[in-house]
Amino acid sequence: MRNSSPRNSKRSGFAAGLWRRVWPSRPDPDKSRRVARARLLIAGVIASSCFMGISAKAVWLVTSSDTLGAGKSNAAASAPRGAIYDRKGRLLASTLPMMRLHLDPKMVLDPYEVAQKLAPLLPSKSEADILKALGRNSRFVELDRKITPARHAAILALGLPGVNISQTSLRSYPHGAEAAHLVGQVDRDGRGIAGIEKSLDDRLSAGRDVHLSIDLGVQAIVRQSLFDQIERFEGVGGAGLVMDMQNGEIISLVSLPDYDPNHFADASEDAVFNRATKGVFEMGSIFKVLNTAIALETDTASLGSSYDVSKPLYISGFPISDYHPYDRSLNLSEVLVYSSNIGSAKVAEDIGPVLQRSYMEKLGLLSRPSLELPETSQPLYPKKWGRLSTITISYGYGLSVSPVHAAGAIAAAAGNGEFIAPTLLRRDPDTVIERVRIFSPETTKKVRSMMRLVVSHKDGTANYADAPGYLVGAKTGSAEKLKKGARGYNKKVNLTSVIAAFPIHNPRYLVFVMVDEPKPQKFSYGYATAGWVAAPVIAEIVKKAAPVLGVLPMDINAPEIRQNLEPNLNIGGKGAIFASF
Repeated sequence: MRNSSPRNSKRSGFAAGLWRRVWPSRPDPDKSRRVARARLLIAGVIASSCFMGISAKAVWLVTSSDTLGAGKSNAAASAPRGAIYDRKGRLLASTLPMMRLHLDPKMVLDPYEVAQKLAPLLPSKSEADILKALGRNSRFVELDRKITPARHAAILALGLPGVNISQTSLRSYPHGAEAAHLVGQVDRDGRGIAGIEKSLDDRLSAGRDVHLSIDLGVQAIVRQSLFDQIERFEGVGGAGLVMDMQNGEIISLVSLPDYDPNHFADASEDAVFNRATKGVFEMGSIFKVLNTAIALETDTASLGSSYDVSKPLYISGFPISDYHPYDRSLNLSEVLVYSSNIGSAKVAEDIGPVLQRSYMEKLGLLSRPSLELPETSQPLYPKKWGRLSTITISYGYGLSVSPVHAAGAIAAAAGNGEFIAPTLLRRDPDTVIERVRIFSPETTKKVRSMMRLVVSHKDGTANYADAPGYLVGAKTGSAEKLKKGARGYNKKVNLTSVIAAFPIHNPRYLVFVMVDEPKPQKFSYGYATAGWVAAPVIAEIVKKAAPVLGVLPMDINAPEIRQNLEPNLNIGGKGAIFASF
């Protein structure tokens, strides 16, 4: 028989002693309690670790944007997006709670069964569409985000694994295309991608409402009036706006063609483009208002100044002529009322490039506007502002600006002489508005009187802009457009515009209308100029919008009107005098 070695005996004794300590044959009560507590502590740690692991996995499954695409519903989980209202509290944009249908392809047992049963309940999806969606490598595939209660119940009744319905939200624009370019739209995640939705995204995302300066009633008037005239003259588009000249609030801003932001995916590129703020154009003769105001303000011209317009003017071989030639000299008022390019050129030569450029800069015509929209543009102007540029800019060529640019600048010349940056936000009565004095009251009084004669005088170019009882003053502009893909201007393609103010003796509102590429018509005797195309739109807007804006018809012979207009402007030659009202 083999004896155990001392080493083996020691090991056996040590193991036996350890076993007796952990599990003694006759347990000591105190030691048993200590062992029990140790076992419970170990079991608790293990159970807690398992619970924490399961909880972490569950949270990860819910919040992971990579596996379940839950990032798509972040907007719905946060505070509701703020609403957008017009100045009178009418709703332009709001967030509606909706139910959406989505699939988890890995949980779907039979893709063909799912496609066959869901297709009849989804008008915009075929069986092939659903099968294609189920083939994506994703745990979250959205099929529809506008599930009605009836369809919700029908889908749940199918009892299909992997077919889920969850709560989301939808941005709704109840007035559709009426103010599309202003309001803009959001993407599928509820983030602003255009218009006010984008520029004020932080405010709206925080649940704060936005009140615009727009009056939806005036907006509808401008949009319909402009649309009808574009159709009548077969134009390719246009823009229109109404602005409060006393505080810079834009009451209406329209760009046509437009689109329905509720169906943004269906909009064409041309419809999405905002001609009123993003497009920059050579505005033509409406710039003669600024040319006249600058000349009067700088004392380079007076009402008695005379300019020979009987012959075309040649500058560096470039001919300048008038649409309606006059075989005599014209005074400053006649240059504006008759819209003489030759006369304007000579007025601008006296002003000079340095003064002209400085005024254009002060009037905001050389920089991007501070408007609350992302869709704005930098004006285009000459790098070398010499004699030729000075002359062509005086009658609206060589400087390309947006309608908002033109409105802000001309409001200063035709208003009280102060430049106020246009805004799309409603201003409280106690808001401090930044005002920059550009022209004196004496200068603007003369300019406004001339603008009234452009409408009221028999030889004025904006006779069709007159709205009886509202004392409209205006200036027309017809500019040839640049040739596409070639140098020079296309004499058959025009941009027509009219800018107006009313009531002109104490101007409150400025109206701008632009029609792009109008075609001559039989009823217009083959003309497609601003006087025929854009001026009638001004009259229609004023007649329909004035009551909405609280402007009542007036007696144009009232004493206060005579006091606020220059009564003795010499128009017509041979000493003829026509009252400016």
